[in-house]
Order: sequence, then C-alpha cells, then structure tokens
Amino acid sequence: MNLAQLNPMQQKAVKTLEGPLLIIAGAGSGKTRTMTYRIAHLIEKGVKPWSILALTFTNKAAKEMRDRVEKLVGDTAKDIWVGTFHSVCVRILRRDIERLGDFNRFFVIYDEDDQTKVLKDVYKALNIDEKQLPIRQMRGIISDAKNRLLSPDEWFKESSRDYRSQKIHDIFAAYNQRLKDSNALDFDDIISFTLQLFNQHPEVLESYRRRFEYVHVDEYQDTNFAQYSLVRLISGNSRNLCVVGDDDQSIYGWRGADIRNILEFQKDFPDATVIKLEQNYRSTQTILEAANHVIKNNTGRMEKVLWTDGEEGDLIHFYEALDEREEGAWVCERIRILHKRSEPYSEMAVLYRTHAQSRVLEEMLMQAGIPYRIFGGTRFYDRREIRDILSYLRLIVNPKDDVALKRIINVPKRSIGEATVGVLEKIAQEKGQSMYQTVQDVPDVLASRPQKCVGAFAEMMRELTECVDTMPLSDFVRHVLEKSTMLEEYEKSLDEDMITRKENLLEFVSAAKDFEKASEDKSLSAFLENVSLVTDLDMQEEGPEYVTLMTMHSAKGLEFNSVFMMGLEEGVFPSYRSVQDEERLEEERRLCYVGMTRARKHLFISLAKRRTLYNQRGYNGPSRFVSEIPEELMNDRWGEQKRKHFGEEVNEVVFEKPRPRKQPRISFGAPGMGQDMPAPQDIPGVFKGIIPSIASRAKKPPQVFQEGDRVLHKKFGEGTVKEVTGKGAEARISIAFTAYGEKQFALSIAPIAKIEK
Repeated sequence: MNLAQLNPMQQKAVKTLEGPLLIIAGAGSGKTRTMTYRIAHLIEKGVKPWSILALTFTNKAAKEMRDRVEKLVGDTAKDIWVGTFHSVCVRILRRDIERLGDFNRFFVIYDEDDQTKVLKDVYKALNIDEKQLPIRQMRGIISDAKNRLLSPDEWFKESSRDYRSQKIHDIFAAYNQRLKDSNALDFDDIISFTLQLFNQHPEVLESYRRRFEYVHVDEYQDTNFAQYSLVRLISGNSRNLCVVGDDDQSIYGWRGADIRNILEFQKDFPDATVIKLEQNYRSTQTILEAANHVIKNNTGRMEKVLWTDGEEGDLIHFYEALDEREEGAWVCERIRILHKRSEPYSEMAVLYRTHAQSRVLEEMLMQAGIPYRIFGGTRFYDRREIRDILSYLRLIVNPKDDVALKRIINVPKRSIGEATVGVLEKIAQEKGQSMYQTVQDVPDVLASRPQKCVGAFAEMMRELTECVDTMPLSDFVRHVLEKSTMLEEYEKSLDEDMITRKENLLEFVSAAKDFEKASEDKSLSAFLENVSLVTDLDMQEEGPEYVTLMTMHSAKGLEFNSVFMMGLEEGVFPSYRSVQDEERLEEERRLCYVGMTRARKHLFISLAKRRTLYNQRGYNGPSRFVSEIPEELMNDRWGEQKRKHFGEEVNEVVFEKPRPRKQPRISFGAPGMGQDMPAPQDIPGVFKGIIPSIASRAKKPPQVFQEGDRVLHKKFGEGTVKEVTGKGAEARISIAFTAYGEKQFALSIAPIAKIEK
C-alpha cells in the first residue's frame, strides 16, 4: 500500500496506531480516505480484520468505507465490523437481548410512524388530549430521555414534578410497556438496550472488548450521550480508539449531539494524540477563506484554518433583494445562466434554513421550467403502499407486532372495520396476549360476517408464516403481494396514482433481490432490519438532472459545483430563537460554515429586505454571518445588470477573481440592487444593536483606535484597547475585556465600536 498518495498530516494519522487518537478533519480534507488507509494499514501490519470496529452514522458511509478498504487489502476487508452505531448494536442485540428478559431476538424496530401509532393508542387509553401535549412533542421528549439513558421514573425525578410532568411520565411508561408487549424497539432503544446489556452482563461487554482491539468512530462531533457512553465502554481495554470529526461541523445539538464529546476528548484521554487535517480538496481558496472568517467568530472550537493548493477561484456572489420573490427570481436566473454555460443541474444546490422557505422558489423554478427535487421529501420506504407490505412482513417475523397487524388487517379492504379491530384489541388486552393470537383464535363474540373475514385473514397469515423459509426472499415478497391481493388491488385500477403504487411495490421486490445479492444473511428478518436502518442520505441516488433543494442541515456530507445560500437575514439565519443564546448562535454559525463549504467552485449568498414567512411579513437586516465575510471576497455585481422582471434577458454573469486585499470595496447595495434602488438600511426596532447594515458600515469612514480607548464588542462587552498593530487589512487590535481578559482581533472585521467619552 502506497502512503505517498496521502498528504503529510494524513500519513501521520495513518501511522499513529496505538493509543487514543483524535483526528480533527476539516470540511473536504479527506477524512474517509484517511480512515480507510488507517484501517488498511492496521491489517497490513498484521492486525486481524475481525478485531477492527468502525462506527459510522449512515449505511452509505459504512459501505463506502468497507469498499475502499477492500480495494486496498482485498477480501479480508469483509471480516471488519463496519456499520452504523445502530446496525452494530442491532447485531449485538440479535445475539444477546434475551439476557435482558422481556424481548427475544426476533424483535422489530419501530420508526416514527409506528411510534406515533403506539402513542395515539396510549393517549386514548389514558384519556389524554393530543392538543394539550402534541404527539410529535412527546416523541421528542421520549427520544431525548432515552438518549440520556433515563427511564420514565428517572426522567420524572429530573423534571419539575408537576401535573404535566406526571402525565408525560405516565405516557412514557405506557409507551415502553406497549413496545415490550409487541417485542419492539424504537430507534433510541437500540443503543440504550446495548448499554443495558453491557452494564448488566459484564461478561458480554468483556467478550466484545477482547474482540475489538481497534475502534474507529466517524463524525464524532455528532455523537450524543448514549453513543459517547457506548464508545467509552467498548474501547475500555485496549484504549486504541481513533475518533474522526470536526467540531466546526457540529450542527445537530437540537437532536442530542453534544459538541463537548469532541472538544473534551483530551480530558477523557490526556495522553491522546491530536492531528489536524486542514488541507481542503473540495473548495476554492476564496470560499475557504470566507468560511474561515465566519467560523473563527465562534469561541467554543478548536483552532484550525482550511486551505487549498488549488485555484483561488471566483468571488462569492451576493444579492440583496427587495423580497423573497425577487430573491427567487435572482436565483433562477443564475441557475439558467450557469446551465447555459454547461453546468449540469445536478451540480447545483439551493440551501435554506427551513423547509418553509422553499415554496416561493419552487414556484419560480416551475415557471422557469427548471427541474428540481427537494431532498428530504417522502422516502421510498415511507410511502403508504411500501409501509403496508413492510407491515405484512414484520407481522410474519414477529407475531407480537400489534402495530403492524392493525395496519394491514383490512389492507386491501376485506370488510374488517374499526369496530371489529376495537373488539379484537380489547380481548387481547383482557387475555394479556397479542392481537395476532386473538385473531388466530377468531373470537365467537364477533358477528358472523366479521368472524368469517377475520378467520380468512388468520388463515392467510398462517400460510404465509409457514412458507417464509421455503423460498428465496424476493420470491417470498412477491408471494405475499399476490396472496394478500395487494398487487391485484392496484392492477385493476387505471388511476395514475394507483399505477404508481403498483410500480413502487414491484420496485420493492427489486429491493429484496438487491439485498439477496449483497448480503450474506438473506433472511426476511435481516432484510427488515436493513430497511429499518436506512436513512435519507442512504436513499440518495444518481438520477435525472435536477437542481437539489434542501435545508442546510440536510446538506452536510454533500458537495456541489455551485451552491446558493438563501435567506441570510438576521432572525431567519441565524434564527430568531438563537440570537439571544450564545450556544445556539454558535451552532447556527457552524451551520453557515457547513453550507459554505458544500461549494466547490461557486458560492451565491442572497437575502431579502422583507420576507413573508409563516404568513407573517418581516423586515430583517442582513445576517451577521454576511458581515463576517471580508468584503473583498464578495461580488455583488453580475455584469452591469439592472433590476428587471423575472424572465427578461439579463447580461451574462461575470465571475470575478478576488480583488487585491488592499482595494476598498464599494458598498453592498448599488450594483447588485440596480442603480435606481436605495441602499439597504437598518430597520428600526428589529434586532436593534445586533448588527449594523452592511451599506451603512461601508458609507462610514473607518474608526481610528488607539491605546486606552474604551470600546464595546458585540459578544464580549466593554473593554480597553491595549495595542493596535499593522496597517490596512493586516491591522490587528488587542483589547482587555472586563469579563473575558485580553483578546486579539483583525481590526478590519472586529465587531467593535468606540465608546465616546
């Protein structure tokens, strides 16, 4: 294996094989390449492949890692344990979950839709009004508790212990009991149950510790408390733990990710080796420099500066529109021009803070005839007909799955109404058995017709269960579709929607065939497990050319030649909820950094002076993130264009190279806005004092600071100037703050103002 293909810091990471290792991998710095070479290097040095564990966050990342290692070392790579946190834990639980009691190894995994159905039943049983405590909110509370490894009782002890908390506790406990009765785990249970297994049965933990001499964790900045605990437990003996991540890309705090896991790695392992990968292989130097300037405003981070030996690239394109429709028109026009210049639609992405911002842009794109797709829309496996066939298959594997049974007992329609299902459910609860068992017994209390229909359903399910192991997986799936008459139901309709549903079912059979080819374990339970653990990123496919629309959160891990970042307004991005909370604000800034570093060649940033969002008209100034980008890196001119109605011809776009740093830049407003438009102004009363408008800053003469001046910093408060050095863009200022001590800033971008005596 030739390590000469790696840069010096990557080589150092690959060759550091013993002890704790933290690889800080900046955006586009080749972290996957580094990890795969490190694993291959371990095998080359004589380490047994089966003693290597690599944990990822998506199946796609796991497959890519395994495939790359296999190219380097051959078939021995098949023996490495590479998988997502959840898939590895499921593998462990399939072997040993019965040690915990209450569950057997044929457990099923409930997704959000299944969880919602269980919670609806719990709400009904406890007579709780969904309006008082929305199920979506309750799902989040349960997920957060499980990720913090809290039982319902432990959660209640931490709560305010009021009436509402008691209700949440009761729902939580009843929800867990229903999962137990159905031999089902939700997504969060998978890791927490593995931790329970390890803690309650040390011999099981010890067997895995002996097996895994080398543990690797990808995207360590995204780990939550449960994942962090798992990593610490499983790597306990050898301490040969290698974690890879980037604190500047930690953007999932809202779903439990804890940036402290990566920032405090050296506290957990004082003897850890830390290696920084700062050479970027994706973006131009201009884009990297802009991103570096934005992210360095965060205080809770590890110092790093991305750089490239590639081209300097074009200036960042900026546009301030009157409203969201003009902003959308500007984006569409830029896309049209780029495509005219042979840029594929598939190499363009539009990023926004929330899904609600896409509506106006979608209308514009449709009017312009520009193909697009929204990333994160309805997944294949979330479509109604696919969930139906999955429920049939889940019930066959796990007869205790009441959620699956209730979904398909009358799909296709077989005259088993809600009243009959209610009777069956009540009998099952009274007898303490599953609904499947109740259905098999066909209660006499049912009227003649429902009894006959339930009996026919029970007989069909018995036959399907008996033949599950007698034919290949894909043949069996096809058999279920035919036996259940699902295919027949859709085939007899000429409705376009029904035809599409039939095609989706046939595609599902193809998915089963693909699984048969790719997997060693070709069982139905293994197939269902694989489907349960598929994520949005795993579902991304190459397809027809389209512009991708997505939230900035969804963009992480992706890259495009041209990236448009829309809605950079204070109160939109950063969101209004974050501007008064330092931790939230820093995560918003990391999100901006992630968005910027998705671009390879061209980065476009836009905002609207007024925006209607959530049926409310708002007037917001430019985002502080825009002001953090040096003005000489931005171009607000597209040729000599003036403001025109969308659809009219405009001059060709001018991609400008960065101006020399010493050249002063004209204010943001005029050229991009049109000569007849006023420059953007501050809106009185809206986020007052947070950030001055860019135009107003550009018009004012630069302030002169000298030693002893009292200044006000937007983050650190009042301070005294200690020293000013350098000139122009190189000028730096040192300030002693009352609460934060002495800090140094680049004078050209420091958010400070002199306090007049």
